[in-house]
Amino acid sequence: MTLQPTLNALKQRGSWLGRVAVKLLAMTLFCLAVWWQRAVLLELILQQALKNSALRSPSLTGLSFDYKQAKLAEFSFDIATPAGDLKVAMQEVATDYDIEKRIIHNVSIGHAALKFNYRPTDQAATQTSANTLISLPLNRLSIAKLEVDIDTPWGLSGFSGQADIQRGPTDAIDATFQDARQALHLNIDPGFSAAKLRVERLPSGNIFELAVQQLDRPAKQISLHAGALGLIEWFNSSLLIPQTLRAKTQAYDVSKLSPLLSATQLSINTKTADNFATLHAEAALTRHKQALIAVDLSMSDKHAIDATGRLDIAAAEGFDLIKPWLPAITASWTVAGGAMQGNLQLHKPSKQDASGTAQLTVTDLALTAGAAKVENAKIELNIPELANRSVDLSAEAPTLGLGKDLIAHNLSIKANYLDQELTLSQAKLALFGGTMELKPDKIRLAQTPILLTLGLHDVDLAQLLMSLHYPNISGTGKIAGELPLQLAAGAIDVQDGSISGTQPGVLRYVGPADNQNIAFKALKNLVYRNLQAKVNYRPNGDYHLGLRLEGNNPEVLSGHPLAFNLNISGQLPELLQKGILAGDLERTILEQAIAKPTNAENSPKPPSGDQLPKPPPADRRTQ
Repeated sequence: MTLQPTLNALKQRGSWLGRVAVKLLAMTLFCLAVWWQRAVLLELILQQALKNSALRSPSLTGLSFDYKQAKLAEFSFDIATPAGDLKVAMQEVATDYDIEKRIIHNVSIGHAALKFNYRPTDQAATQTSANTLISLPLNRLSIAKLEVDIDTPWGLSGFSGQADIQRGPTDAIDATFQDARQALHLNIDPGFSAAKLRVERLPSGNIFELAVQQLDRPAKQISLHAGALGLIEWFNSSLLIPQTLRAKTQAYDVSKLSPLLSATQLSINTKTADNFATLHAEAALTRHKQALIAVDLSMSDKHAIDATGRLDIAAAEGFDLIKPWLPAITASWTVAGGAMQGNLQLHKPSKQDASGTAQLTVTDLALTAGAAKVENAKIELNIPELANRSVDLSAEAPTLGLGKDLIAHNLSIKANYLDQELTLSQAKLALFGGTMELKPDKIRLAQTPILLTLGLHDVDLAQLLMSLHYPNISGTGKIAGELPLQLAAGAIDVQDGSISGTQPGVLRYVGPADNQNIAFKALKNLVYRNLQAKVNYRPNGDYHLGLRLEGNNPEVLSGHPLAFNLNISGQLPELLQKGILAGDLERTILEQAIAKPTNAENSPKPPSGDQLPKPPPADRRTQ
């Protein structure tokens, strides 16, 4: 009787153990199923968690993991930042970690594409984001193929290459971004207290270094050091520079600056005490540690700007710098010597136009403009008020070569320049014992040809004829006149210029001639009382000189008056360029005089004595 209850109790216990075993088996099978599908479940959990985060439109696929590493086939998301919207798409993402120490060792990405729509916000937001600490929650991030596209208000900026970012033992960050042409090395100190960017040209060669100190404080310091030419070339070619900014610099021919910039260094140092609300900057362009250009700039918290600039370079280098802004007629000019010095004072109050002054002085200038050559010249440019954009110009040169053996003296120019218009108040020089000057006028430099009037005053005829290099022609006296000039690039046109004698003189022609011709007899020693000439000269070298002489030769026709009308034409391809007369004046006189000779034998001859039965003709003309 006592055995039956015991058997019943054993049966009940066995049934309970069976049920427990079944449940344990079911739980084990469930856990195995969950572990087997752990990646799918975790992927669903992560997607749900990401939807509740700051990320927009998150998506991930192909998740797999174990105790040491995890992999993702694809991961993408959008995020809004204070500076704009960012889209990120990554493929072949892999990471290894230590769960017990809660450390992520390395993250590798096969392909990452970032698209950023940069739209800067107000200053306060920018300053807040700038002071946000940056940390890297892993030891190393490597991206085999990184594509970055940034849409800025100044055009597209981009990068396509590879990236490697590492965290140092003190939480410093070292990053390298490299493409086929350049390598960018970025070092960030712990706590984002300082940063340094070094850009190298591949396969070798530094382009520039940019260093920022005290980033975690309102007082910051920024410095830039670069080879000037290398920096400009990088700025012109690097896709990191926004497209429209790059296009503006590409429009300028950098090769023109190579002689000046190839051996120069650019240094910029900036300090701010209040997150750039105010700042002070110093910039210098140096060669062999000697400053060529230096600029000091200060900006107040109300956006007022004060700047001073200094310039001390060779005149040839300065001319190359300003050449793009000079009139087209100066394109062929060359500068062989001289020094250029200048200074600038600029003040721009908040929300007002800038004001200030600027001066530029060129000393000991050696300049060649076509056949004209200036030595030891001095040029001064003065801008009394930058807001008016008016430039006062003065130039002096002790000598001015106008061609072969033709030298002018005491060149003096005074003018004012404003909006492509030159107001000429004085332009004169001493030549042929007299003065030549351009009449005061307003000249539009943007239009061609340039119209000018050259005035001649008290020019010595003897020196003028001597400069023509015709030893058979000489004379005395002084002349004056006006020559209307039309100047274009490399060409001079004179139309209807007029020249007249201001005092009597003597004209002598001793070349080959017909001794029986009165014209040539008279020209051997013609004492003239009136000289008039019309001058025309074409850019192709054709000239025409209409000359009228009135006077007498004491040894011809008993000194009775004679008049000569000579029309001389020819080819003077280098009249003003080289200062020599290329036309055959001797042959022209012979042809003109022989064509209609005056017959001396048939001319009336006055009898000797006081009684003259009939006066001889008062005027004999030879054409």
